[in-house]
Amino acid sequence: MSAPQMTVAIDDGGRHATAYVPSQAATLDLRGDTEQDLMTAVFAEAHAEARSSGQTITVAVSGGVDTAPMRLEVDPDQTIRPAPEQAPPQSVSPTGERPQCRPAGGTPVVRIQDEAGEPTVAVRRPATDPTRARAAVSAEREGGHDRTPPARPRRPVSGLAAPEIVPGAGEPARLGVRGRLNAMLGLSLAPKAQSPEMRLRVAESVITRALPDFSVITVANPKGGVGKTPFAVALTQTLANLRGGSTVVCADLGEVGGSLSNRVAVRPSPGNDIPALLAAHPNPDVAIRPSALSQHLTRQPSGEDIIAGRRGDVTSVLNEDHAAHLAAIVAQHRDILIADTGNNPLAGTWRWAVATADVVVVPVPLRWDAAEAAEEMITELASTTTDVLQRTIVVITAGPGDAPMVEQDTVEALRELGVPLVARMPFEPLFASGERLALPRLQPHTGAALTRLAEEVVKTITGP
Repeated sequence: MSAPQMTVAIDDGGRHATAYVPSQAATLDLRGDTEQDLMTAVFAEAHAEARSSGQTITVAVSGGVDTAPMRLEVDPDQTIRPAPEQAPPQSVSPTGERPQCRPAGGTPVVRIQDEAGEPTVAVRRPATDPTRARAAVSAEREGGHDRTPPARPRRPVSGLAAPEIVPGAGEPARLGVRGRLNAMLGLSLAPKAQSPEMRLRVAESVITRALPDFSVITVANPKGGVGKTPFAVALTQTLANLRGGSTVVCADLGEVGGSLSNRVAVRPSPGNDIPALLAAHPNPDVAIRPSALSQHLTRQPSGEDIIAGRRGDVTSVLNEDHAAHLAAIVAQHRDILIADTGNNPLAGTWRWAVATADVVVVPVPLRWDAAEAAEEMITELASTTTDVLQRTIVVITAGPGDAPMVEQDTVEALRELGVPLVARMPFEPLFASGERLALPRLQPHTGAALTRLAEEVVKTITGP
């Protein structure tokens, strides 16, 4: 005999649900000020139903558009556990063949973008994707004939091969409704395959890939006040948090120094700057001990290091040779250098950072002046003989005083120029506040968006 079933349908807003109670043969309206309050009301009703009937009941929850239905069993003693999966009935055709069964349908559980921090990084690629050209490998030719050996046919993989593992698929959900139920009730519900949480776990696995070589990521926009420094700091923290400590350095490459030291969690002490490091190690070809390098870097809580630019009574500006010298030293013991550039595209450090970059990240607030400055910079990049434009990611950042009409015009202009990737970041108040930055202080949707963006950065370096 099957257990009585209480069906719950949650609306898209996640604040109202209709619950059919079998003992009353009636539908009840349940409400909550938050989605968590609503789920508490749902299971309070389920516990009461199980106690009154004296038997285990099944609770089938549906609603929203992002995940599949959720089925749980509730005992009279208030124990809750996932209900066993039900195999759909199979019908036999007149020919004796069983038709292929489709997965059980139904309305998904609850939309979890807001709760899970699904980033608004909307990837937009132009019709002709320039990144495909980078993947093309030219064939070796001799005497005008293609000397590339013919591809050998691949043998089928043995049926005994172990199945592939989806990154993070075995871990219980930490976000959304399932994550809250796990935390409140001690369950181990896994996130659904297409949920925002699983999408972030896949992104995290991409970020931890091995890089082909020492890589430079440049954050650039000649317009001041567009958020280059907080963006560089947050991206550095995100990469270091997932790749591990002693892997990423963020450097202030403004020719006269910038505000990097004022935005990091741990402020560098006097002498922890680029001029001091270069003076202590004038020959970049000579090996430097890790401890000697660390003396000029400042370790941050997420495991990344930062190095300040020109500071104090130093009278000379940083130039292209200084930037190249710094990179040669850092490359001996780190994987990634993130360059926080200044506002002068004629400066030697700026030109080195853009020309050498494996990825150029361009923050663009929704303001006409910032968008125009970015477009002019990218137009200049497009006129160069290098392929730097193919390694450029534009990040449209939201903020107070936005002009929404700027976005459509900006995206269209970038598409025409051939920018391969345009992303959209949510507004982060801490970026605009001028305060020091640390990952735990960022809003959840900002952290999720940074993770998705870091994934695209690593893909640009390593390939899809």
